[in-house]
Amino acid sequence: MEKSLRTLQKPGAGLVKLAINVSGASLVDDVYVETLLKRTSINPDDRRRLMVEVTETAALEDMDAVGARLQRLRQAGIKLCIDDFGAGAASYEYLRRLPVDVVKLDGCLTRSMDDERTRTMVGHLVELCRTLEVKIVAEQIETQPIADSLTALGVDLGQGWLFAKASAEPVTYIPEAGIPAVRRTG
Repeated sequence: MEKSLRTLQKPGAGLVKLAINVSGASLVDDVYVETLLKRTSINPDDRRRLMVEVTETAALEDMDAVGARLQRLRQAGIKLCIDDFGAGAASYEYLRRLPVDVVKLDGCLTRSMDDERTRTMVGHLVELCRTLEVKIVAEQIETQPIADSLTALGVDLGQGWLFAKASAEPVTYIPEAGIPAVRRTG
């Protein structure tokens, strides 16, 4: 959290949007949420540039309490995401009970787009998320055929090495005037 907030304050970082991974353990009480809200109260506009990604590696114990904490972040203008959807403990339960804006499709599903069963599942998830007004981001897109399959199914956004290599610090690419960007990177 601290590193992300410092990054948002760097000169020239006005276009940068960042996601912060948060484990379920960080959401068992109010400390994390209170700290984040306090730290962003100095520059409330920074909240629009943040997304909190709830990692799905372990099931959340008190879903109602976590949902209420996340709702406070959302009301403050911070976007919410379920990270690694499809690989963790309670994907659909998280989607059903948490006030999220984005679902980040786990790379294990993305990498398996050549499998008919996986494509069917992702297609149904896209329809469900569209109905719930939740955006889908596919992780670990490494080839154009995978990107094309996901686009055909209606996945909203993608990330992966096809678009840009991972970097220690955010990099913003601004296309040259008059030249349309074929692929958004950064």
